Amino acid sequence: MEANNLTPNPSTALDVIARYSTALASSDSEKMKSLRANECILDIVTRDAFGKEPLSCEETGDFWAAWFEGFPEMDYEVIRTIAGDEVVVTQWIFIGTNTGPIPPILVSLREPTGRTIRLRGVSIYDLQDNLITRETTYMDLGTLLVELGVEL
Repeated sequence: MEANNLTPNPSTALDVIARYSTALASSDSEKMKSLRANECILDIVTRDAFGKEPLSCEETGDFWAAWFEGFPEMDYEVIRTIAGDEVVVTQWIFIGTNTGPIPPILVSLREPTGRTIRLRGVSIYDLQDNLITRETTYMDLGTLLVELGVEL
């Protein structure tokens, strides 16, 4: 019987995003960074309303590190996933208590509120060569602000 020279199956887009989601749920910004391409971008869709461009890869890393500092006690759960060869869509629920500075990317409020937020959203991940090249996130900024206690 001849030895089989099969190589293991490469990661699929779904595998990459499963690892990314696990790292996000664990507040592991370094693991998340390892799954992003060097030229990735983070497009938080609510930024469009303010005429702001998507975040560069470096800014993306800074955003997630600041988010984890602002919400050190959090739960992040993916509740639905749709996957293709180079695109993965996740629907998620985020629950977190704001006990650290709020990332300046979304709101001007900086001081911790001590409030717990519950936020639903959708993220679309574009991948190339098993690395995330674009993360587009839709979240309800109004809900975020209200739950943080910002008066509109």
